[in-house]
Amino acid sequence: MKNLVARFLLLSALLFACNNKTEQASLTDQQISRIMADMFIADAATTGLAGYPKDSLMHVYFAQVLDMHHVTEEEYERNLLLLAKDLPRMQAVTKAASELLNSNNNKEEKTEQ
Repeated sequence: MKNLVARFLLLSALLFACNNKTEQASLTDQQISRIMADMFIADAATTGLAGYPKDSLMHVYFAQVLDMHHVTEEEYERNLLLLAKDLPRMQAVTKAASELLNSNNNKEEKTEQ
């Protein structure tokens, strides 16, 4: 999970460096957190794969996540860019994504017992 968060932070920093426009976010922090959590799950689903099959599945899974949330890739990236400009907000969003993942794990553990 730390790897995924690091990827998002790196992508956000790169996008921030390339763009100086002042825009308003079109997604709420909660929406971004949910998308990040789902992206992590999609990434985890390809664990154990390598090369072309992994890349192909990740592309499909990430597109499905964005479709589920009714968000385009460009809109999500634009919102990540805006998020990168506000470090405390970014930390809160990534923490919320982590908590979503942990709450899902706790629910699964309780149903197994």
